[in-house]
Amino acid sequence: MTRTADRTGTVEFFGVPGAGKSTIAHRLAERLAATGRPVSEPTYTLAHEVSSARRYLTKTGYAATGTLRRPRRALAAARAISESGQPSPRALVKTAFNWLYVTGVLESRTPGELRVLDQGLVQAAWSVGLGAERDRTAPLCELAVDALSRSGPALVVVVDVAPETVRERLASRADGDTRVSPTGDGHGVREAFERQERVERALADAVADEPSVDLFHVDNESRADLENAVATVLERLESERHRG
Repeated sequence: MTRTADRTGTVEFFGVPGAGKSTIAHRLAERLAATGRPVSEPTYTLAHEVSSARRYLTKTGYAATGTLRRPRRALAAARAISESGQPSPRALVKTAFNWLYVTGVLESRTPGELRVLDQGLVQAAWSVGLGAERDRTAPLCELAVDALSRSGPALVVVVDVAPETVRERLASRADGDTRVSPTGDGHGVREAFERQERVERALADAVADEPSVDLFHVDNESRADLENAVATVLERLESERHRG
């Protein structure tokens, strides 16, 4: 992967619900902060550490930033999401808003700061396709990779896990906060993995044309895997830092 003088600007995690993206991302951010490196995790912080009112206002601010700074790309994303045939007007608004919010997060990065995203644009492309009538994965992945490249060199980390492990983890969630049902009602685990495969194919094609964005995989079947995943990403960041 070709590097500029800047260090990696963004690490985004991608995987089905229950893969462990948020846990790995948060552990990674903590480890990086302990070394003194400037790091932030805005998507994790908004999801887990602020009130719902503040979360909405902050996301709206990010969405406005993403739209105003890149209006053509915002329009292209909105068009692709609309063309996907969302199951309801509410779903259309929600997925479009989420895309613009994450775009704004990327556009708002402080120079020299590493942003760790447990839910980024690649994940948003996956979410748009879940339950949609038409597949707009390819153009959305191209837009995601373009936005990531503009935030500085970026890593997209795919978190691999077995379907049965995902079912167990989703079933144990006390709040039930997931679009994927472990019991097969609504969007099931099988559909979630099929969507992931489509996104991975489109993402690989998009990354092939953008040398500032890299893609690799980590496993997260067990606690040992979780720690190994964090260590693997840390090693990758350190090696890229020296190469840069």
